[in-house]
Amino acid sequence: MAQPDRTFGLIVGIEKYHETAWNVPGGGPADDALKFAHWLHLHGVPKENIRLCLSALEENQQLIGECGLTVELATEQNISDIVTNFLSPKSGDLLYIFWAGHGLITSERERRLLCADANQRNYQNLNLNSLLVYLASDKFQIRNHICIVDACANFPLLLRSQSGELPGKTFFNGQPRKDSQQFVLLATREGEQAKVNSETKTGYFSQAVREAFAAANGTFPPNMREVTKAVKQRFSSLDKKQLPTYFYSRSWDGDIEKSHFNPFDIPHNIPQSQARKFVGRDEQIEQLHQLLQANDVVVISDVTGQGGVGKTELTIQYSWQYLEDYSGGCCWLNPQGIDLGIQLVEFGVVNLPNFNPPDGLSLAGQVAYCWKNWQAGKVLLIFDDVKDWMQIKPYLPPKGSRFKVLITTRQNTGLIYPSLPLGELSPDAALELLAKLLGDEYVQQETETAKKLCELMGYIPIGLYQIAAYSRNRGRVLC
Repeated sequence: MAQPDRTFGLIVGIEKYHETAWNVPGGGPADDALKFAHWLHLHGVPKENIRLCLSALEENQQLIGECGLTVELATEQNISDIVTNFLSPKSGDLLYIFWAGHGLITSERERRLLCADANQRNYQNLNLNSLLVYLASDKFQIRNHICIVDACANFPLLLRSQSGELPGKTFFNGQPRKDSQQFVLLATREGEQAKVNSETKTGYFSQAVREAFAAANGTFPPNMREVTKAVKQRFSSLDKKQLPTYFYSRSWDGDIEKSHFNPFDIPHNIPQSQARKFVGRDEQIEQLHQLLQANDVVVISDVTGQGGVGKTELTIQYSWQYLEDYSGGCCWLNPQGIDLGIQLVEFGVVNLPNFNPPDGLSLAGQVAYCWKNWQAGKVLLIFDDVKDWMQIKPYLPPKGSRFKVLITTRQNTGLIYPSLPLGELSPDAALELLAKLLGDEYVQQETETAKKLCELMGYIPIGLYQIAAYSRNRGRVLC
């Protein structure tokens, strides 16, 4: 519970950056932040308790003039000053933080939020992980925090050439409070981009949150678990390759209780999807999940035996969608790469805490060390594109353990494990995929031709991708 007059807000919306190439075309974040600030004020939070930091595009400047609230600079220095000098000593019940703008994830897997004065030479940003720890320390007096972040969590190409840690604003925290609660709702899982609706100039995530707040019928503060459930349901109907996630923590006498594991903290090496569109496999993803609940090892096989049916892509989609269920991690192994044992051990050394195989162990001994010393929680191991069963046999975990194994292979005979046979798409799903690749307009105008193309390609995803690429790259007519 929180009284509105004892509630504070730090609201940030950034669509214009010092690095103009990073500007959000058409805008959206500034308006999303304004709407959130107005929501707070509408529910009784005093204007003087709301600090609103905006950086709007020129065409959206009128929003600032019409808002009726004091608007401040969205620079790193100003935002950090608000946190440490204005909010930190305040006595209150609840702090809302809303952030809409660009974000990224570092090689150290820290979420960073880019400020308005960021550019390619100076990445002015706030370290979100550090901020959350600071808020839960005895240096901050408001003990309850709700953070809503509409920002990406991908690793931009322009950062990959840099070495070392990315500089940014880090908050120096004190001792952990014994009575702090935090609910953090993030627009994206690790590696994903937060999408903006260019037509309505709003983030899809921000809009979903506003709709969920409206459904709370004036309850203040709204139940964030119910809000999150509604937001996730909204995104399940969108084709955005973006899934909001949350975590909640409550500290009492030094203990931290996690009621929902944060996928941001789950170690994994899941590849990024190479598919421009993914359709027609929702039923198979659910079947795969059910098989893995009931069995230690599950195989995705290829009914056609020719490849290209989407085994790897289905596995990638499943791994991202159900990552939260595998708090022990998701380890992707490539039988066509270096020795599987070396891949397995290297994953543990790089990603798992206190994972240090003793010197002198054979490779088999190091693999056995993995099964006994992996971090707690259910684990998903993926062997992608297996051509020789004997090659992976020495690296399968003990039966009945907390390790689940998912294997993809073109083989579809002589399988000794439960399998999910994967073949061509249904005609409707194939047509939907072609429409997403070439545009709805083409399929609507040339429906019969499009159907014949799907049939010609055997309703196989890779064939449809090839015909679409042929059309786009050559500018040729497909009939």
